[in-house]
Amino acid sequence: MRSGETKETEFIIPTRYKTEIGSYLSWPMGAKELTNAFLDVPQIKDLQLKFERHHSYHQGKWPVSFSVIEASYAYHRTQYAPIAGLTDSSWSLFVYPVPRNMRAAIRETLAQHGFGLIREWLIGHAKVSGREGNWRFEVVWNSESKELTLGTHDYVLPDISARKQSNKK
Repeated sequence: MRSGETKETEFIIPTRYKTEIGSYLSWPMGAKELTNAFLDVPQIKDLQLKFERHHSYHQGKWPVSFSVIEASYAYHRTQYAPIAGLTDSSWSLFVYPVPRNMRAAIRETLAQHGFGLIREWLIGHAKVSGREGNWRFEVVWNSESKELTLGTHDYVLPDISARKQSNKK
């Protein structure tokens, strides 16, 4: 490196944790691939990766359909915060292990279709930051049809400040 030049550090979505998995399992994608897929979403700097074991299935006994990745937002006020009003909120990508022999097909389908759908969901939900509740977008692999199915789960709590305002009138 020449003097006066600075080395640009490449941003990677931070991994909060990664559990150990059996040799018959594999992660369908890694942190760098996920970062590249979601660089253009407004939450990119708030995202965290969680590679966790979601399934209790044993080798050879997997169901036809199982989750492979989930985007989520959670925001909860905590009464036990050391500082009054402190909140616990997070944007996360949960990545679940898949059977090693299905990894290539799942990875290819995610790259072709799944990442775009997750990106759309993240962009569409960017304005929920600061609202109390849980939002999840789950991508499920169907091993018979070799297709992804999608599911959304919104657990939104009433906006407490809006209720307080309406009570004052």
